[in-house]
Amino acid sequence: EGPGAEAKLLAAEGDAKAEPISPSPNRASFSEMGLAQGDDSNGQEMRRNAEKLGISEEDYSAQVATGKILTHLMNVNFNKCGLQLSIYDAAFVMPQICRSGTWPRSLDYLAARSYLFLFANFGLQLFILYMIAQEEQIMDKFAGQMYLCNFGANVYKCPDGPDCIGPGGTNYQNAGRMYDWESWVTRTFVRDSLLKLFPDQTDLILESIDPGEYGLENYWVRFVCVFIFMMSVMSDLRSTLDMVYIIWCVPNKAEPWVQYEVPTWATKEQIKEVLDLGELDFVKFRIRGIPLKWKILNLFTIILPKSFIWVMTAKNGVMFLMETAGIEDVIVNVTALTFILNLDEMLFHNFSHGALHHILEKLEPFVVEDAEEQSLEQAYHCVLEDKQGSMMKLALLPWRPIVTLLLTLAFVGDYYHLHCQDNGKGGLVAKALSLPNSQTYPLWSFFFPWLSVDKESTHYWSPPE
Repeated sequence: EGPGAEAKLLAAEGDAKAEPISPSPNRASFSEMGLAQGDDSNGQEMRRNAEKLGISEEDYSAQVATGKILTHLMNVNFNKCGLQLSIYDAAFVMPQICRSGTWPRSLDYLAARSYLFLFANFGLQLFILYMIAQEEQIMDKFAGQMYLCNFGANVYKCPDGPDCIGPGGTNYQNAGRMYDWESWVTRTFVRDSLLKLFPDQTDLILESIDPGEYGLENYWVRFVCVFIFMMSVMSDLRSTLDMVYIIWCVPNKAEPWVQYEVPTWATKEQIKEVLDLGELDFVKFRIRGIPLKWKILNLFTIILPKSFIWVMTAKNGVMFLMETAGIEDVIVNVTALTFILNLDEMLFHNFSHGALHHILEKLEPFVVEDAEEQSLEQAYHCVLEDKQGSMMKLALLPWRPIVTLLLTLAFVGDYYHLHCQDNGKGGLVAKALSLPNSQTYPLWSFFFPWLSVDKESTHYWSPPE
């Protein structure tokens, strides 16, 4: 600051512009350290091969690069699997890191913390899923609600379509008589209350008050939202399968998962200076052999509970969406459900120690079978062989969308099988319903869905004839 500040600043800027800028001011160059520069034998070979084939070096280089892609990149989904940043993966990895380091106290503490958060995550996810199941299986029944099934689906085909008779026993006629559950049950309550209060005005009340029908606003929006929901849970299923794959493929012996490796092409200090590395950059984390007892423990404490939670999330999530009648509601609900399976990641990012973040971020994926090194000619001929191969390759089919669609159809089919029946016209309506004997959802019915809830012998609602 002061009267000469501007002049000093301009002078400093002039000096800075005049001074040449080094590309790496804090690092020594290879030549300064006496390190040998690579030769151009690869480029010379590429030029010779291009001249033999009568093509330009640029075109030959593109063919070679394509051959490398076909060999190394196209199979990346099948020969490599890794772990994610979640509570499950932390509990899977940390005991092996502790074992590799002969169980130091600090790492033991992190492993114990990982298991503590793992069980806390189990409790949170199961509690939320149990509450959703209790709402659908118990509380909705005491509210008199029937399953939505396909009531009012394709209402544009009414009054003669297969799903044109609503749960109240009348024909939808058109979309103007269709309401969501809350609106329909309120309108029905008003009409029934007036009928009770003024029994002598029954004809006038029935003529003047039309409660409409409870029904589905759009069948295809609901199905698409179920498919989107299944897409959102597929990543969690994939991570579970990666754990299973790792347990199956790695040897049943105690191999170290952590190593201290310093390259030998220069001294450690020179490597640090050239590559701007720190001590932790020489510590390598790799998925390797796991003792059999740890494989069994991981199976029963991580993989099986994680798989059960996934199945229950998919099952209850699909039922929740299938029971949503409104277009806007089902779109909003599909985004709200995914947080259940993201709880493990939320717990990890918010409560886990920074060391766990570093370890899982640096953990190298497990490679089942790495592709062999190719010469330039082999890479070039790989492209020629691929051109002559079959157009249909099973490995390149979009298996993930296919599996997602099949799982969507399976869970939707399970919903229809358990809760719906044919109405004799090709439509699907809810089965007759009875009130549960208890106001709480039995835990055995939650953990073993094939054990039905005890119900009264009489039906509080039956499908209309």
